[in-house]
Amino acid sequence: MNPTLRLLPSPILALALALVPALLPAQPAPGTITGRVSNPATGEFVRNARVVVRETGVAAVSEGGGEFRLYPVTPGRVTLSVTYTGYRDASATVIVAAGATVTQDFALVSALAAPGGALKLDAFVVSTEREGAAKAIMDQRNSMNITNTVASDSFGDNAEGNVGEFLKHLPGVELDLFYGEVRTVRLGGLGSEYTSVTMDGVALASVDANNSGSGAARSFTMEMASLNSMESIEVSKTISADVDANAPAGTINLRTKRAFDRAGRRVSWQANVSAHSEEMDFRAKLGPDEDRPSRKWRPGGIFEYSDVFLNRSLGIVLNLSESNVYQEALITSQAYNATPTAADPRPLVPTTLNFQWAPRFNKRFATTLTADYRLSPELHIGVGVVYNYADLWTPQRTTIFNAGSRVNVAGADPLLSFVSAPTGSVQVNPVAVSKMGETFTLLPRFGYKRGNLEVEGKFAYTDSTSWYDPLGRHQSIRDSNSPTAANVTFRAERSSPLSTDWRFTQVAGPDISNGASFTSPSFTLNDGRFGRMTLFSGEINAILKTARLVPVIWKSGVKSRQQFQKFEDDQLSKRFDYLPGGTTGGWANYRSPWEYDLGMNEGGIRSLSGGNVFMPNLRAIADLYRANPDAFRQNWGNDGDNFYQSYVARRRRYYERIDSGFLMGTASLRGLTLRAGLRWEGTSTEASEADTRPPAELRAAGFPVNAAGRATTIPGIQYQFLSQPRVKRTGDYDNLFPSASVKYGLARNLDLHLGYSSTIRRPSYVNLAGVWIVNDTALTVTSPNPRLKPETAANYAARLAYYFEPVGQLAVTLTERKVRNLFITDRLTAQEFGYTGDDELLGYEFITTDNGPGTIRMRSMEWEYNQSLSFLGALFRRLSVRASYTRLYAEVPRANLTPHLASGGINYTYNRLNFYTNWNWTDDVNTNLAGTTFRRHRTNVDAGAGWRLSPAYSLSVSVRNLTDTPYINLQRFAGGRTALTRNETVGQSWTFALKGTY
Repeated sequence: MNPTLRLLPSPILALALALVPALLPAQPAPGTITGRVSNPATGEFVRNARVVVRETGVAAVSEGGGEFRLYPVTPGRVTLSVTYTGYRDASATVIVAAGATVTQDFALVSALAAPGGALKLDAFVVSTEREGAAKAIMDQRNSMNITNTVASDSFGDNAEGNVGEFLKHLPGVELDLFYGEVRTVRLGGLGSEYTSVTMDGVALASVDANNSGSGAARSFTMEMASLNSMESIEVSKTISADVDANAPAGTINLRTKRAFDRAGRRVSWQANVSAHSEEMDFRAKLGPDEDRPSRKWRPGGIFEYSDVFLNRSLGIVLNLSESNVYQEALITSQAYNATPTAADPRPLVPTTLNFQWAPRFNKRFATTLTADYRLSPELHIGVGVVYNYADLWTPQRTTIFNAGSRVNVAGADPLLSFVSAPTGSVQVNPVAVSKMGETFTLLPRFGYKRGNLEVEGKFAYTDSTSWYDPLGRHQSIRDSNSPTAANVTFRAERSSPLSTDWRFTQVAGPDISNGASFTSPSFTLNDGRFGRMTLFSGEINAILKTARLVPVIWKSGVKSRQQFQKFEDDQLSKRFDYLPGGTTGGWANYRSPWEYDLGMNEGGIRSLSGGNVFMPNLRAIADLYRANPDAFRQNWGNDGDNFYQSYVARRRRYYERIDSGFLMGTASLRGLTLRAGLRWEGTSTEASEADTRPPAELRAAGFPVNAAGRATTIPGIQYQFLSQPRVKRTGDYDNLFPSASVKYGLARNLDLHLGYSSTIRRPSYVNLAGVWIVNDTALTVTSPNPRLKPETAANYAARLAYYFEPVGQLAVTLTERKVRNLFITDRLTAQEFGYTGDDELLGYEFITTDNGPGTIRMRSMEWEYNQSLSFLGALFRRLSVRASYTRLYAEVPRANLTPHLASGGINYTYNRLNFYTNWNWTDDVNTNLAGTTFRRHRTNVDAGAGWRLSPAYSLSVSVRNLTDTPYINLQRFAGGRTALTRNETVGQSWTFALKGTY
């Protein structure tokens, strides 16, 4: 090195270097290329098409409305190429002037089209078959999160609109079911409360009044969303710094349809009817209503209108849908005495047989309105309005046969046939479940783009309410509280140890078809469960694209989210005694005309007189109460316990505020893309609780107190818990959540994707504070744990994906989640829990949640394959197949973790005919931590077919659970015996539809 130069002062050297560019010839300012990518065959603008400048490698990905922007582009003649799986590459040559903007649009042509032509004849079919798969692949290839994206019509028609029925076909997804209907979904082996559900990236309110006493109160219930207004669904295994960190299992983002994604007007409608395999005829019959017959074929419909106005400045999409279905379920539960003696060596003897028959009407209405307005080329505003309403009416009619003491149960093989003890009994308890849910969501937003700068704002108000009201909605009391006929001897027989075709014949005792044989306990006039969640959020994000050294996209933003939750359950305050009825036979004159039926499992009941079992008429009892209320007395229970449970223990208020900010950068260099980010979240909580007076203060005021320190009279309970303003328990904590991802193109069609994110699961309020929740029906006590800490998780994921034409992929995804302070909910006996009382709770199970020790690893492996097989020849040009396998593993035992799952599907179109089938298989899964009870492996098959009458009209039929496969639970007993404990038969659900598209 020249020593003179080395001695120059550093400021002089810096100035000299800064002057060098000025001494060089002036460089022309780079230009910009903008445009749109469209698909004329479907009338849609294409998102996620890759547009590249061949000479320099400058690339962009088309966004909403098919729009793309290339910058910086060297002035002169350049060649653009567009690639999109399943379509032919498109190219164009443009001349770019220095500092100027050039517009170049592209129209894609399907690879199925003849050379030089466009595919038009089967536009509707193409959109629903190949287009959905192509969209998914391109979205996954361009996402920096490890995702699965699916178009909303990928698995056939879903007139009911249940998002969970759609998600069950994806790898890594497990279901939480209610009589065969999907209520919540689980990802990666974690519970539903570990998954965040958003709409267009914004969190939604969702509440289930039935979850007020469980740790799943944060779970999103699928009743509160409709698939019909969604364009696609994104399931992300990893998350970036620009989304909320409350998603250890991942996120499910519902992407709404947008008018600017389509070219011009589109109107579509569907008229459908649904039917259930148990009621396929057209006759009107009783049930679920006891007072009037009804037909079980139920009508529904979908209407959608989309258009753009004002020279494509205003775009509107309106979607209306209503689903009405009739379904049935029959649940058989069995319990055993597994303690043989020398006098009775039989390994298992049945003690109770419980049958719950649950016909139901299920109605859903949903409407979604999205409007987007371009104020200028740079500025646009928009709003989304979403309303969902759900109405479930299901009288769950239960009959319980109690066999009596083991020694007096006769039968050499009682698992097949036995005669009960003379002290046997029969309980009947119809429960009227009328559950409503309503959610309103308002989503204003704006976006500003100028050059390399983008600013977006998203705001949300979402209000969700869930409540039960059989008396007001269907003029029916809630339940009759298990009237019982005692000293009944019956014979029970079935065909095999795993079958549920039990046939009961009464042998002796009071006639079980006569209501005079049954007791008349207090009944519950109405259901009082209620829940509400209100959520406000607002966020401002800025995106800046820089190109110094390497192209980098910087994104930063701030957000505030406030959530209010309210749960109430005053059901026990609605307990009444019927005074003229006495203790037995009070409902003898109020027999339901709707006969009890075990025919779904080919079973039956025959009383001494040859009749069916008695079942109280809940509607008639409600009419009696309204006509003569003075004949009823309110029952507050022992020591006013029903008052305490209704107005103290089961009332909760909770407030949570989360403020956050983040910074994230995404850099691209040849085939390598890197993203790193850091998110901060500060959490403030406030729980409202009763300010309880101590026992000494009660005694001083003259109120009696029990050994537990609680007042034993209603005035005393009011004085102890309700006479002072409620106290507020507050908490504050904050966390940092780093995240990173790397995507590298190993070859043109082979991508390696690595991801890391840090997440949190905040405990539900019911897990932290409050009083014990005693369930006298399930014989459980739910106990809070004030020492429970939030869970934090470090999530690692890797995906290797090979993409091939036409429209196919083969991918393997590995994930590991290191969860610290894992919430573990277990069922303990009173002795294991440490309960020292001497009351009836000694026979209850205690349910509580605690933090697991140290750090626990959970792992998953997912294989997935899907492909269009058109390369096999003309006969297979519209055949597509898919398959997936998931392996889930937890370092410690976890209930309801399915170790193996698999799914697959076939979709084939020949001329005007289309048919498809989808199947899902789940392995045996333990339902308790000890592994003594498990749900048996199960295969579910759904299928459908369609006939295209014309380019505008089509007919379709679909069936769910084609093979009528039940859900079976088994128990492992000492000595190696395994016996059936639960069987849930749900039948088949059929839908027939006529659709028009213009």
